Amino acid sequence: MALPPLAVDESMPILRKTKLSTGIRELDIMLEGGYQNPGNILLIGPSGMEKNAFAFHFAKSSSENGNKVFYIATDTTPEDIVNKASSVGIELASGKDFKFIDCYSSTLGTASPPFKETVQVSGPSALNDLSLAINEAIKESAGKKMAVVFHSLSSLVLYNQKDSILKFLQVVGGRLKNADATVILLIEEGMHEKQLFAMLVHSMDSTFTIHDKGGSFELKIPDVEAMIPMRLSPTGIGII
Repeated sequence: MALPPLAVDESMPILRKTKLSTGIRELDIMLEGGYQNPGNILLIGPSGMEKNAFAFHFAKSSSENGNKVFYIATDTTPEDIVNKASSVGIELASGKDFKFIDCYSSTLGTASPPFKETVQVSGPSALNDLSLAINEAIKESAGKKMAVVFHSLSSLVLYNQKDSILKFLQVVGGRLKNADATVILLIEEGMHEKQLFAMLVHSMDSTFTIHDKGGSFELKIPDVEAMIPMRLSPTGIGII
């Protein structure tokens, strides 16, 4: 059974207030509390459930810790995300403090989202509309920390011109950091042109990389040379 995420504890200096829990207890300890807050974090990995599961853990723990959560769906529906999270033991519940920004369902001709609190955007190429939705999320989150997931950045890159996506990330990433947000952006390994990929990495505050090992995987985290062996099970991600 997965252990609960660590809350920030002032009596334990290793758990810093400048971090937001990953939702994975052992990883929080290694990262001295979790992901950088505020910060823009790129999570690189092959196709598969592993990088998605990191996003599920992060979103769930942030919601449980009283933060505002905005889950941006660009390549699948919110309903599919909830179902996939449930398949690895992580229950995501849409509500006033957990909202989906759905950039995908409109491409399927879906008129009404299955979750009441979902904000719909006309498609992954509608960067202006997405930017406006994020601005509204920032206003709504005033006084609270924000947890934001881009599931995934790869779709936005594929649907938009290089200059447009880089400008979008610079502007929106800056606004979110100013709003005390930790942003996790999922990106598919090997899918994008090398120069653009390098520019995306450079634009982030930190990068986490998943390396598939067949039945398990290793995680490369910032400022640590050793790889962390991990496994995805029916109860979520754990360190081996």
